[in-house]
Amino acid sequence: MLLGIICVILCIILLIKVVSRKMGWSVLDKVLHMIHKPLGVIILVMAIIHAIITFKVWDTRSVLVYGSGIAATVMIFLMAVSFFLKQKNKKIWFKTHRVGAAVILALILFHISSYYVDFFAYKTNISQISLSGIDITTIKDGNYVGEYDAGYIFAKVKVKVEDGRIEDIQIMEHRNERGTPAEAITENIIDEQKTNVDAISGATNSSRVIEKAVENALIGK
Repeated sequence: MLLGIICVILCIILLIKVVSRKMGWSVLDKVLHMIHKPLGVIILVMAIIHAIITFKVWDTRSVLVYGSGIAATVMIFLMAVSFFLKQKNKKIWFKTHRVGAAVILALILFHISSYYVDFFAYKTNISQISLSGIDITTIKDGNYVGEYDAGYIFAKVKVKVEDGRIEDIQIMEHRNERGTPAEAITENIIDEQKTNVDAISGATNSSRVIEKAVENALIGK
């Protein structure tokens, strides 16, 4: 997210050049002209880095988030490529360059906004997780599959019940960002024979999602 905010600031600085030229602010225009290329390169590099480091979590983001991110990255790349073609027709290039910069800024702003909407929806899902507490002794023997999707975190588990006890919990799928340590919570659930146990330190949200998935399995949800 920090990279996105920096890109927005840099895009605004680049767009100010259009204003400075039209207003006749020669000193500012000269300064902006000097830093124009370096800032463009920085934006391109940051967009590529951002795409690489977030690639592994694309499947947890909404279509609007990663779609706008891809569109912005492609536009930034095209703008960089177009720079080497400007000699063919400078007049047309300058116009399209300005429009392209405005489009990139709009895409980045939309990307950040849609991310925050997505993130707050995820936080709401996490806050609404309630573990009612199940009497394991009333559950019939068998294997039960359950899941819970909080948006950024998803867990699917298989729970084995024998003689009124949870004997085993297999994590069939667990999509998370840094919540892998939470998978150890299955051992605590088995030890304490209840779904509502203390969360794993540093992986609270993933812990809650796994607990809810186990509870959903046992209640057949």
